[in-house]
Amino acid sequence: MRHRRPRARRPSLLIAGLAAIVAMLLAACGSGGGGHTSSSGGGGRVTLRVGDQGKVLQLPLSLSGADRGAPYGLTYSTFADGPHMNAAFSAGRLDVGYMGDTPVLFANAADAGVVAIAVQASAVNTQTIIARAGSGIHTPADLKGRRVAYTVGTSLHGYLLNQLASVGLNQKDVISVNVPVTSLPTTLAAGKVDAVVYSRMYAAAVARQSPGAYEIQTHPLPVYSVLLASKAALKDPAKRAAVRDYVLRLSRSSAWPKANPDAWVQKYFVDQLKQDPVAARRYFDSTPASRYRPISPAFVESQRVQARLLGDVGVLPKTLDVNNELDPGFNAELTAAFAKAFPAA
Repeated sequence: MRHRRPRARRPSLLIAGLAAIVAMLLAACGSGGGGHTSSSGGGGRVTLRVGDQGKVLQLPLSLSGADRGAPYGLTYSTFADGPHMNAAFSAGRLDVGYMGDTPVLFANAADAGVVAIAVQASAVNTQTIIARAGSGIHTPADLKGRRVAYTVGTSLHGYLLNQLASVGLNQKDVISVNVPVTSLPTTLAAGKVDAVVYSRMYAAAVARQSPGAYEIQTHPLPVYSVLLASKAALKDPAKRAAVRDYVLRLSRSSAWPKANPDAWVQKYFVDQLKQDPVAARRYFDSTPASRYRPISPAFVESQRVQARLLGDVGVLPKTLDVNNELDPGFNAELTAAFAKAFPAA
């Protein structure tokens, strides 16, 4: 069987193409389409423009009350995935944003003007690989020569490459089908692929849409959610202080979901994501408590591994320097602030 993979595109061109539509995306994410202003930026106060996905940042801050009394304004815009958020950063429309680890590498390669400032680590996989009924796929090794759908440039992409590498394979060993994140379930249901890489929280919903579909056995991998800030925001003293304070508030709020599981499952998984409450609770209970913390050496090493995997298949430059994703000065400031705010952590 002939193995095909997406033709490598320069990350800068990918970001530039997305930037052309970012104004339209942000307009759709404004007051009528998912954007939200949680406090006024008037009275001479700065306002942080925050990129979110599914209110994963905004909701715990609001429910826990951790955003109350912030001496700056907060405006939120919702994005479908990291690559679209990278376009907004590149266009100078965001100060802070949340995404998976893989899009951070693409932002680095495209010189999108951002740095990673905090990470939320999980020892439990939050992504998964779902195979169609009767495919005979049970482990990553069984993906060789099969049609696998994922979204290039997202954390799903990095997750697949890491799983393939765990069994001595790479992207060239599968037939890659690059589709938008929102189209992955229907792509599997239509029988166009043998498997999809998707968020594990939606596995039950995918199985309902594709009867007989199942999660394959995968290897444990470190999983990182990443908070980024624009370099321009960190150069502004007032915004820099606001970003530092925002990360501390976000870290405090991260304890709220596990302390209030019934309310969180209802507000986030059911009301926001429209998920089945039973399946959502089962998924939520399987995930460990975690909080945003300053950039760690473990995260940097994980990024180096992913950069090498993506470079080996021509998706990113082999010369990509992961250290460009970091701001050592800000990380030192944030580390000191965390030690003061969370002395027992």
